Amino acid sequence: MMERGKRSSIWVAFAWGVVLISGCVDGPLYSLYYRKQWQDDEKYGPTLFTRLEELRNLRGEAVRMNEQQQAELARRLNRSVVQDPSAVYRVEVVRTLGVLTTPVAVEGLQRASGDEEPTVRIAACQAWGQRRGAEALGALGQIIRSDDNVDVRIAAARELGNFEDQAAVQALGVALDDADAALQFRAVDSLRRISAEDFGNSIPAWRQYVRGEPVDRPEPPSLVQRLLTFF
Repeated sequence: MMERGKRSSIWVAFAWGVVLISGCVDGPLYSLYYRKQWQDDEKYGPTLFTRLEELRNLRGEAVRMNEQQQAELARRLNRSVVQDPSAVYRVEVVRTLGVLTTPVAVEGLQRASGDEEPTVRIAACQAWGQRRGAEALGALGQIIRSDDNVDVRIAAARELGNFEDQAAVQALGVALDDADAALQFRAVDSLRRISAEDFGNSIPAWRQYVRGEPVDRPEPPSLVQRLLTFF
């Protein structure tokens, strides 16, 4: 009986130890433990955590950089897009490239648009949308047409809504012809933003609009239909 009680006490102590170290992930002990781990790892070189923090700080400072400083930073980031093995880091690199106005950043964004990781390509779509311009519009249109990941194409369709340009309308028309309903919905939302038109969620009507044809506007819902939707 005493031996059983001793074993129980050991397990209770062990359980409390687990709670103190890992259960309270937002608590001070957790933060202190991992801060020490990061500090220990820093002895062998910058950790991923430190490198990510550096990129976030650089994004905040980018607006104060002159053209030469931005170009130098962009060249460094362009190499990271190709060489860094961490997809998490490459995503942050692309986000940083997106806030740079220097033409040098375009090379890195083009490479990121073909990255093997969808998360990096999604970040590239967002960066193109932030950058705007003819190169950005062309890149997003190409992604809509050729990327094999629907989440990436949805990201491109979302960003195309920032371009009031006929080329953006045509690219979104490609998305309307896709079999994926979520991509079609995102294309409709972006077309609504670009055109200031509203044909509801009627895909055939929006296809007519993209082709420049007279649009068969969908009938507005009746009072009964609106009430049914409300309830």
